Amino acid sequence: MSEYLHVEKPFLDQLSALGWEVIDQGQGFIPFDPSRSLRSGFREWILPEVFRDAIRSINLTPEGKPWLTDRQLDDLRDQILRQPHLTLLEANEAVQSLFLKAQVDVNEVTGEPDPVVQLIDFAHPERNRFHAINQFRVDTPGCVKKFIIPDIVLFVNGMPLVVIEAKIGDPNTSNPLHAAYEQLLRYRNGRPETVKAGLREGEPRLFYTNLLLVRTCGEKAEFGTITSGHEHFFAWKDIRPESNRNYTLPLGVEREQEKLIQGLLIPATLLDVLRTSTVFIDTDAGRRIKVVCRYQQYRASRKIIKRLRVGQTPEARSGVVWHTQGSGKSLTMVFVARMLRAAADLQDFKILLVSC
Repeated sequence: MSEYLHVEKPFLDQLSALGWEVIDQGQGFIPFDPSRSLRSGFREWILPEVFRDAIRSINLTPEGKPWLTDRQLDDLRDQILRQPHLTLLEANEAVQSLFLKAQVDVNEVTGEPDPVVQLIDFAHPERNRFHAINQFRVDTPGCVKKFIIPDIVLFVNGMPLVVIEAKIGDPNTSNPLHAAYEQLLRYRNGRPETVKAGLREGEPRLFYTNLLLVRTCGEKAEFGTITSGHEHFFAWKDIRPESNRNYTLPLGVEREQEKLIQGLLIPATLLDVLRTSTVFIDTDAGRRIKVVCRYQQYRASRKIIKRLRVGQTPEARSGVVWHTQGSGKSLTMVFVARMLRAAADLQDFKILLVSC
């Protein structure tokens, strides 16, 4: 059974149907031409021309004219690339803030000082550019190996937001999901035994802009973040809204992989999760981690927002969300609060915290 035909190509085909621009470089070979993946060299992990063109096109004057200069676009890219003396998590959190509010020195067309720049147009997902590239080689000079090649990387406006590792079971791989997790650790130079030995084997900068890590063997598919342990990857088991459930199954059967793609990786949903349902928190053990909503939390949060938006009476806007112990009630409420603040028509609502 071929990993490419069973996992990777169906993944790409489904993304293509959802509006992702797919660059399929084939299977089982080492890429030697960076231009095929929209770069001038394999040390680049942001797609440079895509980044410049996309950011320029979504930042317009009221008259609809682009206003960012080449110098400012270079500065924005450098704000993402240069995270000196920061850990990967600290750099990722800093870049997350840039996604929500980046700035340059001046709008040279209007004269406005310190204008806010959109790196992603959250209000109009269709105005962004979405690429899915497989066999995405990144050179790693000075490391144990000369390069890493994640199976699929998803880019929004040229910035890598999702890294996907595909595996299948074979005589050498009894647990494909765990093998995929180990690869994702290696790609970001996160394997404890390697770090302890003082060795480098990955490129953490590929993950500065990362939102999600995905491991899949087709039948099973799970997502996590850059701080997720093996046990903290979860399936996405829900497809909402109902209209999204009518889709073509690449292999004629709905597996966890197809549900995760259709439920989480639709461009508008992915951007909504990035904007409203991703947080950095400190655990009781004093460790800082990155958390992305699980499907139950996202579904509940969106239902609350819908009731607030369409309910005509206090009763119609109210309700109860039932949770089990330890299911993330507090985080669900954080996501609801962020969705309220992101919705222009709901910003008059007040949030009341009751401590028991």
